[in-house]
Amino acid sequence: MSDQGGVLINPSILETRRDPQNLLKEDRVLFADAVEYSTKDCYLRALGTVRVSPDSVVYKNGVLVKETVVAEDQVSYYRFRHLAKKLVTGRKVRLDDKRQYLLVTDAWSAGHFHWFMEVLPKLWVIRDRTKEFVLLLPDTGYVKHIGLPSLELLNLRFADIVLMKDFDFFKVRHLYYISRIAAPGQVDDRLMRELNEAFVGKKAGGAKKIYISRARARVRKVLNETELTAKLRDHGFEILLAEDLSLSEQIDTFAECSTLLGLHGAGLTNCIFMKPGGNVIELRKREKNYGYWHLADSLDHKYSYYHGIADSDNSLIGNGSNLTVLLADFEEKILTKI
Repeated sequence: MSDQGGVLINPSILETRRDPQNLLKEDRVLFADAVEYSTKDCYLRALGTVRVSPDSVVYKNGVLVKETVVAEDQVSYYRFRHLAKKLVTGRKVRLDDKRQYLLVTDAWSAGHFHWFMEVLPKLWVIRDRTKEFVLLLPDTGYVKHIGLPSLELLNLRFADIVLMKDFDFFKVRHLYYISRIAAPGQVDDRLMRELNEAFVGKKAGGAKKIYISRARARVRKVLNETELTAKLRDHGFEILLAEDLSLSEQIDTFAECSTLLGLHGAGLTNCIFMKPGGNVIELRKREKNYGYWHLADSLDHKYSYYHGIADSDNSLIGNGSNLTVLLADFEEKILTKI
């Protein structure tokens, strides 16, 4: 079955979410429009001769391949200014015409959430074909520290891997591209469960309660985290900075975790390393925000949320706002329930 020169490798399915464990009637509107969604028909496309920028944007015959741009509001920039910049100042690199190259990333992929929810599922569905391709990846610290080891652990072995540096502009004769499996923040449950099993299936599990701190983050912090962590320790939580851990250390640590708590952010992605049936609690702002609910539920974890007090009208998502957690209220509604 084909579409635009592509081969269907993972068909669309309908996913249905369980309500959050502590869903309040007044909050139902925040989740109602995402209780059901369809994933996308995912294709392996042969794009032929193209140019590829290090942020995984593709041009064919000088024309932007729009589906390689991660967000609609970035299309105009990549269509004109970015291309002009790369043509004038980029270092032109021609890759081997005799090899087949594979692109699965986008401009957001070099981050924990997007790597595990989007990149790895794409590669997982072609795991029996990976040796046919040279994989193109952005040359970032995250990809080298976490991304490449994750490929090794999943036994996803390629003919080679090319790390794309910021100043390069690649000409590729035989480029293959894997389209999205789901919209940003959504997942194919079967694939996430298979990845979970591949990472932690034989580990014993445990009963640790872990709070992921964003103390070193540039944005999106808990403003009264010192007081919050003192309260959490009273309830048996360990306080963890996940960026201090290698991938293997993260897997071992979170495989022993039964309750994971944190502010909306990459640290909650580590619930993929927990044994199914755990608790995932997201500190968030009262706004529509689905990603970690979808991920947690896909892995059969019980998802709960707590709305903190934001310090601005900006969305918590992205560079957004910071939160204050009302400690007595949080203890009564969350900590005494787990």
